[in-house]
Order: sequence, then structure tokens, then C-alpha cells
Amino acid sequence: MSKHVIHKPQQESFSKVGEKGFIFPIDKLTKKTEFVFIETDEGHQTSIIEKECDFSYYILSGKGYFLINEEREDCSEGDLVVVPAGTKFTYKGKFKMLLNVTPPFFPEQEETLNP
Repeated sequence: MSKHVIHKPQQESFSKVGEKGFIFPIDKLTKKTEFVFIETDEGHQTSIIEKECDFSYYILSGKGYFLINEEREDCSEGDLVVVPAGTKFTYKGKFKMLLNVTPPFFPEQEETLNP
């Protein structure tokens, strides 16, 4: 078994607001960041403000747009979308993405808003 090569989890870690997430189990290697594989057919069903974490979404496949502080930004495969902590955002489209969360996410840090 490899110590540093982490395979995508077979079972989803969460399924909510239009997305499925698979959290890579890296907490034995680092407590400073988190990686999540995200799949969505339509996008996020709510807007959020993540108060503590920076979110960086790398678009593996698909296309759509992010609405960041009410500004639409189109994105597609190969793009990196950076959402700093404290920023209101949502996204729409069909995507497979790798999300880097720094520091790791805790639900009480997030404010969920209407779309």
C-alpha cells in the first residue's frame, strides 16, 4: 500500500445541493489542506459564503460558469477557478472538478444563501 499516492474514494463522501463529493483521505499526511473530487450535472443549487477557506476548483471536464460576487465567469476543462475566503459564489454547468480547500472545510464555517 502506498503512503503518498491517494486513490479517489470508491464511495461518495457527500451528496447535496446538486453535487457529489469524494474527499481524499489525506489527513494522515497533512492537516493544512483538503482535496475533493466534485461531480455535478447542473451545478450548485445554492450560493454560499465560505468564511475561512480558500476554494480552488480545477475543471477536469465539462463547462459552465461560476457566479462570484454576482459576476459571471465562464469556465471549462483545464481552467482553474479561485474563490477566496469570504466570497459569495455559486456555479452552474456540468462539471468534474478537483477542489483544493485550504484550510480544510468544516460545515460551521459556511453560510448558505438562496440562489
